[in-house]
Amino acid sequence: MKNTDLFFLETIFTRSADGLLICDGRGRILKMNRAAERLNGIRADQVLGKDVKTLVKEGQINRSATQEVLETRRQVSLIQTTPRAGYSLLVTGTPVFDDAGNIAYVVVNERDISLIHDMKQKLAQVRQESEKMRDELTELTLRELSDNDVVAQSPCMKQTMHLGLKLARIGASNVLLYGESGTGKGLLAKFIHKHSQRADKPFIQINCAALPENLLEAELFGYEKGAFTGASETGKAGLFELASGGTLFLDEIGELSPGVQAKLLKYLDDQEIMPLGGTRSKKIDCAILAATNQDLAELTRKKRFRLDLFHRLNTFTLSIPPLRERPEDILELARICLKRYNKKYRRRAHIGYRSMHALKTYSFPGNVRELINIIKQAVAMCDRRQLDDYLIRLTETPAVSTACEPFKNTDAGTGLVQTLEAVEHDMLRQAADQCRTTRQAAEFLGISQPTVVRKFKKYGVRFRKG
Repeated sequence: MKNTDLFFLETIFTRSADGLLICDGRGRILKMNRAAERLNGIRADQVLGKDVKTLVKEGQINRSATQEVLETRRQVSLIQTTPRAGYSLLVTGTPVFDDAGNIAYVVVNERDISLIHDMKQKLAQVRQESEKMRDELTELTLRELSDNDVVAQSPCMKQTMHLGLKLARIGASNVLLYGESGTGKGLLAKFIHKHSQRADKPFIQINCAALPENLLEAELFGYEKGAFTGASETGKAGLFELASGGTLFLDEIGELSPGVQAKLLKYLDDQEIMPLGGTRSKKIDCAILAATNQDLAELTRKKRFRLDLFHRLNTFTLSIPPLRERPEDILELARICLKRYNKKYRRRAHIGYRSMHALKTYSFPGNVRELINIIKQAVAMCDRRQLDDYLIRLTETPAVSTACEPFKNTDAGTGLVQTLEAVEHDMLRQAADQCRTTRQAAEFLGISQPTVVRKFKKYGVRFRKG
């Protein structure tokens, strides 16, 4: 080999940014460049001729690629730490064999990956902070729902809203909302649209039970000029076109006729619609949300709803529990409605223990819509500031009577006292669950703080921990 070639090789070895070592077939260090000295925190003259096992025993490195190459007779890559220099190194040891098949040398390459480790740790920290912020944003979003009559204090409703928020964020379409009439399916649909990437696009809603088949088909898919008698001379865009880029909410979808079901299925298959009287289909991009208070699976068995359409719409489902299964939400909804209609009708009406108990034990067949109407009627029509008697009359049903049966007594006076104490105790426990201080409980119950303290002591009620 020429001297110039040796010079170039020596220069490359010395100036390399990676650490380079050459060991013999017994693991003794023959040569080490400057980068290896820096990365290992040792000088070459201190280790030349030493066995790499000695460096491991002395704690200068935690493991040796050379040693593992000699043991396995193949190339080895590993992560090595250097306590003296404080680096993490990606070390690769490569065997060099002689003509007899023995390992003559081991060439070791070392690269600093400490920066990568630092970046991974920072990235993990950023991800944790991002997840925390996302969770906090979710909680904030759920707390703000009360502005739109959507209250999620109960565990079941919180779960429903969390799932709705998740579907909104992933841009889910073909979402089917189940729930009794008046539970707020329309509000949930608007909530999903508002928190999706389509929020700045139209939200179009139609009640499928409100129009006869021919008019509903024209409303949904539009029609061309002269499509039928009485059609507009210019034709008309359907709701699918109006919802392009946004969300189309089909309420009461169980009422769709077979013909409209078939056209809806075609859109879900290829995102194309055919206007009435048209000859060319139109490509439309919109998210489909549907809602029903019927059992669609049962309707398919009765041949009143297409099975293939049911499967397409049933991709994602959300069930809104009825209000009677959400006692935690009843009182919060009542408080919100009372505040709203007091402001609207310029009243200072309030509700007490008895009406709160009546509301909690009422079955609410009309769900949230019925509760809103009951509070609205009471605030607007009752002449007294105290609405208890009026609300109790509005909610007098067998469900309320049944709830009070355990407190009946042959002595009418004793029965009344027991009933009032039971209701009072129940309201105090509700306040203890919802509040954290006696001041908050006083505001929640509409009584003074000293009264709260006295009654908590009387009934042995304590605030919930956490």
